[in-house]
Amino acid sequence: MTPQQIVGLVARLFALWLVIIAFQIFTIASVMNQSQPEAASLYFTPVLPLLLALFLWRFPMFIAHKLVPRTHDTNTLRMPARELTAAASAIIGIWALISSLPHLFAFGAFILYGGVHQTFATYFSGRSLEILAIAFRCVFGLFLVVKPWFVASKVFPTEVVSNDAEQF
Repeated sequence: MTPQQIVGLVARLFALWLVIIAFQIFTIASVMNQSQPEAASLYFTPVLPLLLALFLWRFPMFIAHKLVPRTHDTNTLRMPARELTAAASAIIGIWALISSLPHLFAFGAFILYGGVHQTFATYFSGRSLEILAIAFRCVFGLFLVVKPWFVASKVFPTEVVSNDAEQF
């Protein structure tokens, strides 16, 4: 991998992290909207990290060439790119799951008590959007942990071999 490819890889991994941040911003916006109904425009705040994530995912090498000066193809670092990508996406997934754990434990206790305990009933009343955003963050983190090779195949797609070449 060249230094530019490493920076491009980091740009794509940062894009995944921005998606998780957008879930957290959406959660904060839903809580703010409950306390201040005039703050409904806060629901548009996750759009900025999502747009930045889309840009970073689609154009990682543009960013890499702006940050790192161009080098020759012989200036490479010996590093298995797909394995590094899979490991990094799994680490991001673990981070997303760990950041969701306190909320998941509270929600699990709410289900365990059947919603009759006053503390849990007060905490979860009217927070359906917040719970949904936490669930999406958890599912996305679980996806990154369970399928890191899927992410690696999207960052570094394998070349398709034609049937004619296989016959020889």
